[in-house]
Amino acid sequence: MAERSLSDIFKKVAPLVTGRHKEIFEKATDVKVKIDREHRIAEASVSLPELYKKREIYSLENIIKEKYELKSIMILTHYPAELFSKDYMSEVFTEAARVGVVINGFFDKYDIEMTDGVMNVYIPFSHGGITLLDLAKTAHVIEGIISSEFGIGIKVEIKQSRDAEEQYAEFMAHQLEKLNSEAENIVAEHARLEEMARNTEAAAQAIPEEKPVLPRVASLFEGEERAEVVEEGKIKSGRIVFNTSKPELIYGELFTIENTTPLRAIKNTGKGVIILCEVFDVQQKETRKGDKVMFTVAVTDREASLYIRMTVPTEAAPETETLFSKGKQYAVRGNIKRDTYDNDLYMQYTDIIKISECARMDNAPEKRVELHLHTCMSAMDATIKADDIVKTAHKWGHKAIAITDHGNLQSFPVAMLAADALNDEIKILYGVEAYYVDDTSRAAYKGDDITFDDEFCVFDIETTGLSAATCKITEIGAVIMQNGEIKAKYNTFVNPGVPIPQNITELTGITDEMVADARPISEVLPEFLDFVGGRMLVAHNASFDTGFIRFAAEENGIKFDNPYLDTVAMSRNMNPDLKNHKLDTLAKSYKLGDFNHHRASDDAEMLAAIFNCMASRLKEEGIDTISRMNFAMAEKSDVKKLKSYHQIILVKNQTGMKNLYKLVSDSYLKYYYRHPRIPRTRLEELREGLILGSACEAGELFTAMMEGKSESDLIEIAQFYDYLEIQPIVNNSFMIAEGKVPDEETLRNFNRRIVELGRKAGRPVCATCDAHYKNPEDEIYRRIILTGLGFKDADRETKLFYRTTEEMLEEFSYLGEDVAREVVIENPNKIADMIETVRPIPKGNYPPHIDGAEEELTEKCHSLAKQLYGDPLPEVVSARLERELDSIIKNGFAIMYIIARKLVENSESKGYQVGSRGSVGSSFAATMAGITRVNPLPPHYRCPKCAWSEFFTHGEVGSGFDLPPKNCPKCGTKCEQDGHDIPFETFLGFKGDKTPDIDLNFSGDVQGDAHKFTEVLFGKGKAFKAGTIGTLADKTAWGFAAKFLEGKGISVNRAEMDRLVNGCLGTKRTTGQHPGGIIVVPREYEIYDFSPVQHPAEDPNSDIITTHFEFKYLHDTILKLDILGHDIPTKYKRLEEYSHTSVLDVPMSDPAVYKSFTSTEPIGVTPEQIDSKTATLGLPEMGTKFIRGVLMEAQPKNFTDLLQISGLTHGTGCWLGNAEELINDKICTISDVIGCRDDIMMTLIHKYGMEKSLSFKIMEFVRKNKKGLVIPKEMQDAMFEHGVPQWYVDSLQKIRYMFPKAHAAAYVIDAIRLMWYKIYYPVEFYAAYFTAAPDGFDGEIVMGGKNHCKEVLTDYNKRRNEISATEAEVANALMLINEYYERGFDFLPVDIYKSHATKFVPENGKIRLPFACLPGLGGAAAENIMNAMQSGSVFSVDELKTKGKVSKSVLDLLEKNGALRGMSKTNQISMFM
Repeated sequence: MAERSLSDIFKKVAPLVTGRHKEIFEKATDVKVKIDREHRIAEASVSLPELYKKREIYSLENIIKEKYELKSIMILTHYPAELFSKDYMSEVFTEAARVGVVINGFFDKYDIEMTDGVMNVYIPFSHGGITLLDLAKTAHVIEGIISSEFGIGIKVEIKQSRDAEEQYAEFMAHQLEKLNSEAENIVAEHARLEEMARNTEAAAQAIPEEKPVLPRVASLFEGEERAEVVEEGKIKSGRIVFNTSKPELIYGELFTIENTTPLRAIKNTGKGVIILCEVFDVQQKETRKGDKVMFTVAVTDREASLYIRMTVPTEAAPETETLFSKGKQYAVRGNIKRDTYDNDLYMQYTDIIKISECARMDNAPEKRVELHLHTCMSAMDATIKADDIVKTAHKWGHKAIAITDHGNLQSFPVAMLAADALNDEIKILYGVEAYYVDDTSRAAYKGDDITFDDEFCVFDIETTGLSAATCKITEIGAVIMQNGEIKAKYNTFVNPGVPIPQNITELTGITDEMVADARPISEVLPEFLDFVGGRMLVAHNASFDTGFIRFAAEENGIKFDNPYLDTVAMSRNMNPDLKNHKLDTLAKSYKLGDFNHHRASDDAEMLAAIFNCMASRLKEEGIDTISRMNFAMAEKSDVKKLKSYHQIILVKNQTGMKNLYKLVSDSYLKYYYRHPRIPRTRLEELREGLILGSACEAGELFTAMMEGKSESDLIEIAQFYDYLEIQPIVNNSFMIAEGKVPDEETLRNFNRRIVELGRKAGRPVCATCDAHYKNPEDEIYRRIILTGLGFKDADRETKLFYRTTEEMLEEFSYLGEDVAREVVIENPNKIADMIETVRPIPKGNYPPHIDGAEEELTEKCHSLAKQLYGDPLPEVVSARLERELDSIIKNGFAIMYIIARKLVENSESKGYQVGSRGSVGSSFAATMAGITRVNPLPPHYRCPKCAWSEFFTHGEVGSGFDLPPKNCPKCGTKCEQDGHDIPFETFLGFKGDKTPDIDLNFSGDVQGDAHKFTEVLFGKGKAFKAGTIGTLADKTAWGFAAKFLEGKGISVNRAEMDRLVNGCLGTKRTTGQHPGGIIVVPREYEIYDFSPVQHPAEDPNSDIITTHFEFKYLHDTILKLDILGHDIPTKYKRLEEYSHTSVLDVPMSDPAVYKSFTSTEPIGVTPEQIDSKTATLGLPEMGTKFIRGVLMEAQPKNFTDLLQISGLTHGTGCWLGNAEELINDKICTISDVIGCRDDIMMTLIHKYGMEKSLSFKIMEFVRKNKKGLVIPKEMQDAMFEHGVPQWYVDSLQKIRYMFPKAHAAAYVIDAIRLMWYKIYYPVEFYAAYFTAAPDGFDGEIVMGGKNHCKEVLTDYNKRRNEISATEAEVANALMLINEYYERGFDFLPVDIYKSHATKFVPENGKIRLPFACLPGLGGAAAENIMNAMQSGSVFSVDELKTKGKVSKSVLDLLEKNGALRGMSKTNQISMFM
């Protein structure tokens, strides 16, 4: 067969071509043509003997394209290899630009060198520009074009030209000259304004005082300006030791990692700089045009930080996104630039190598176990992330780690999931650092048989400080008292042998000179004890005074075992209403006069008088002995007012877990005062399965030791615990600063004593870190947080970091090698071994049970289905319903449907519709059960009389609402149109086993009733609000960091500021409640089988009880109902009330309604009148300026189009830079673009014939592709094989989140209904709208009339960027108010006789304003006014004030707005009328 020519193939064109085009037709050989007739695309491959310009080829393509009406044609030219030269490269660049590679502007100037098959292309651009071309694979494309056209392989390298910097400098000089000119104009204008300000006193006063610019520092820490080579392959830069021994090339060229620069040392611009860093944040942002993506990578060496920046084409963004990962380490080579906006330095990378960190490791052969550790759930006190610390402990080889947050268990679920991820290779020791209260405490110790008629020795001491172990007595004052009579007095100074601190002298008035000649305690103490004799000692805070006496007695070998009584404890019990129980407060309360406070003798005499008053009262009540007093106190002790101690409680087994949940719940619900308290009596009731540790210096044992309690008392306290704790000296070093102890050796002695007490009490002693942050360098974050909270000592060094075994052994080496090993390794491991592997939240699903739920659901669904579609059901209905019910019942989900139905029925019985949200509308069973109005069946007709139906199952139409009207062919009745073709898989997954999430929207009027109804369904104690946790957010953390830096008088660059902020994020601030989430516990379980409970925000006065754990961790274990509040059901209620219609009867296919989404004509106004081209103001999800713009661009014609818009505008990466461009470029219409996640699956099945499961997988990949990963090749290949066009696949690639079609359908149905009322019942629509959503409605402005409202709105629009949030709300309301006015309607003023409290009520074709629309008149006051007027007993302003409890300011407001017109001031009738 003869070879065909171009003339043979393109016969229509051959006679028309001339000149060079004719030459091509005549000379072209090896002609091969491919044609896609369906899409009208052609490709012609030709060989030519000579070179032709690309513009000649392209113009010939256009001729062929027009003549044959093709969408596109491409002529691929092939030339002899010998014709190629660098002169032809301009044509190559032209072709590269056509195929979409980044070319334009980059190759306007270029030089080419060719050597040994390599072509070097030099262009005058920075490394940033070169990198951009690299990312776009420009060189690779150029190589491909040369290979295709000439059949030769040439390697292309694009490089920076030698004079690039000079050319770039010339360009920048031109730009700077332009900017300087503009800046001079700005400065001149500023000077003119300043001169005006100086001439106006008021203006001068209004100019705020500028804060001084703080000096910029490279780092907050001391550090080296040069990196340190620790050993081969290990480099210390900043505070990280980097492992460079196994470099992995990520981008660019592999380079030698040497001469690296610590980030703190980067102070100027430069080229070829190498840094070692860790990534802590990656941000990306599209440019305005949407054609490029700007990446900002924040890196640190934990001593300083820097941004790495790059801008790339949108198509290169997914690849760029993979270059850096948070938490990973890199060696980066690049150029340091200066940001012209903020003057900060940043890097543009040229080469990236992935390295690793030589992190702290525990290299000890035997590992320790940490028993005391705080996560970021220790409110505003710790920064450790639970999952991170579990991974670290596992990495270190620790077999277990404890989680012991302050008073809460909220990190338990996070730690549990982290352990699950590690296949339980590490044991979590679940616990809490509790606030323990000894509610068995007595006021008197020993001496039970003593009566109040006996003699007592009331005494007081003054000391040099607070610690009995380290401070000394300076004065003793005492009296012997019996029945109020002072029988003897004792008073003496004591020489402490040490200087008295200045602050003590200021407090007591005792100076060094006053005690210089006094006797030492060794001489005074025997004399004092002889004065006391065998009597009971009485002191205020007796443990302090007796502790000093006991310690001195032990030091001097003197016996001291007198009984004693504490008047503080006695007063707390007897005087619970006093704010405090200080000596002067009690003296004032008992009216005992003034005294010389803080001198021992005076304090002792006053205390004797106070004690006598309390003892006399007890005797009057029949309490005459010490034992009876102690018993009475124990019975009425108030846990909230007793002193609390820290205590570690660890869970030993699952019984212990449940008991701990009960204890913690009680601590929040019953015993909360400043913090959640656990009383000893309740602890002893629930101690089974728990292990108690003595905790830190705030624990009971350490406190008793500081107070100088006796050895026997200390042993008794120690024996209450299962193990004792000691901690690193630095943990308690604050006690030295506070003067409680003199030095570190004293702190070591305390630890030595605890070790000894452990031996005597038979309790193991364990060394713990009390860790609050993971690494030493992380301390800065805790300092920032504490500074933000206002702690004066926030910036002190604490070293509360998580230590390795070696570090702890070194820390406790002063105990001796054997003891250090025992407390650091052996004993903590023994405690860990005592503890079983437990779970805070059980595995599996625990739905509540309602007898017959499966049968009830089946019956309800079949009953309604047969009522609507006939009996027997059509195959499409029957198959869908049976498939769903099988999955629902088999997986135990029927109960959820029945509960949802009962909640809906309860609301509907009160006259309120319930809206659905989320994917529940994807379930036909949910529709038939009456849970949702969205019908997911394929589009269909249905006869409401005889149940005839016709379904469209091949995607012929997007929604049944879009079908043309049709009468039933059987009975002639007008058919219903319904069905939106939504797959069930988007609700319960492909296998139908995904836990359903049924979200329901209730009117705010009845949301509370719905919550209470769950208790009716399941019983008291079975339904709880879902708890939430509020953590430190960006803005607050930024404020804290700024305050910290300001306090130091310094500033840092933005990258370092971001690091400081980032390190604080996630720290718990408070707790709250989910707006609609209700957790339901099965009847056979308690809430304590799943979670503790508490009040939201730790508010003891709240009547709401929430789960202690965040609902997201309970979501798949026990049932969560989403009973959300929404204003749509309230609007429906008001619309039905005002119009006497049913919203369910609103037609879904009214042409005027659909026209309103792109025109104002249906509501009778012009776009200019309402400043909107659509009539959608006031419609949910359709009234914002952005969506109104989308509506005008997309021009929706029907329900399906509106579904698309709802999906597009709720998704991410769906409209901007995606569907919008496809529509504007006329590639497709709104009907063709990808709008909702379900559309992906259904389009691939219906339109392209793809297999169902693969279509589902593609849909799931796209909707979850938040990071923009490349769609897997096998998925792309399958789509292309089935004829899916390139634009569709490209569009899928851009999507980051997709909205479910069922949710979009629910939104659009609401919008359609409301628009119908807006057109046909306008006054009722606006009245219902403002009643349900009154935010921003200012009655005073509105009563000013139409023109006044326009003036205010115009002013707000002019100042749109300056107005407050409140003014913005008013502006939004005014847009709808203006529309109402422009439609020819009016408002009626607030009237004392006619207005409702809160409802906007239609009245004679107008709307009567309610009381609450007046600014400053709240809902409660409005209700009071209305109720008073409706009572019929108010005839005057005076009576309104008294009977309506109306304040003068509210009356003035009503008077000002004419609301009291016609009401007399008083009931008195004047005789001079």
